[in-house]
Amino acid sequence: MARETAFIWNNDSALQTQVESALAQGAIGMTSNPPLSYESLTTETDVYKEKLAALDKSLPELEYSFGAMCLVVERFSGFLMELHEKKGGFDGCLRAQVAPSLRYDAQGMLEMGKRLSQIGKNVMVKIPGTKAGMWVLEELAALGIPTNPTVVTTVSQAIEAAKAYERGRERALQSGISPAWSSCAVVMGRAQDYFAKLNEERELGLAAEDLGWASLAIVKRSAAIFKKEGFCSKVMPAAFRSPMQVEQLSGGEYHATIHPTIQAAVEEADRAGKLRRELFFDAPVDEAALRRVGDALPEFEQAYEPGGLSIDEFDSCGSVVMTLDAFEKTGQNRLASLKYA
Repeated sequence: MARETAFIWNNDSALQTQVESALAQGAIGMTSNPPLSYESLTTETDVYKEKLAALDKSLPELEYSFGAMCLVVERFSGFLMELHEKKGGFDGCLRAQVAPSLRYDAQGMLEMGKRLSQIGKNVMVKIPGTKAGMWVLEELAALGIPTNPTVVTTVSQAIEAAKAYERGRERALQSGISPAWSSCAVVMGRAQDYFAKLNEERELGLAAEDLGWASLAIVKRSAAIFKKEGFCSKVMPAAFRSPMQVEQLSGGEYHATIHPTIQAAVEEADRAGKLRRELFFDAPVDEAALRRVGDALPEFEQAYEPGGLSIDEFDSCGSVVMTLDAFEKTGQNRLASLKYA
């Protein structure tokens, strides 16, 4: 896919051996978030121990967790810089996320985004798809800062994020600033996790495979709209839950981010002859599966329909809340706990 089609992918982890392995297999960069940063700091401890020990432990937890995460961002921004300087644009980029606890704080996210961008010109700032996040995306784009809207679990959010980038890009041009690049992370696996939770709570009996098709459909519909509308930002499928989802995006102009566990699953499925080496980016999803999920889960219809959610409803969207809560609990809070270690 990486060598022979328009499909572009990034490594979804911050561990050195995994990043190097992915680059050797055609990845052009990497993505990160608070949980992945914590994993890097606590797994490759020898790399960080001196700088982590030097962090001011009197800092408030938010500032300390941000400082700890920046150690990871600085390391891999430097590691990827040669590739970025050689090819530019999306190549050699690291995606770094603002603190999940700031999800509704527009000014707080904007200031943190600016600080992240100062680490390196190849740092793309990840901003959550909340109402405040949409404002921040436009402001960062207007400053010529590369952006990566994330925690986008619905078609409505993807469209609004693309429009925010377009507005910011136009403002940058009017100010004589060279527009930066942007990709929109449609985290389909997080949507799928939310659907699975509702399926279990309501005892609906939906098959996991059907939920996989439903979450994939959100990506494909978003991509079709981006193409039709001529949006400049790229759709970035994220949080894959199966090799099938990778197969079904083959050949498309996606900027995917794929975790090493899925990378391994894809390789295993390929060796077993369970993946078809065909181009499926324009192929329809399983319509019967969509009907079954849509009939049982109104939340899927909200996620799948372009007008399913208003921007005022982004903050209360179940899959968005569940994802950001998880990032805060397993990422930001754990990063803050390092000050007490």
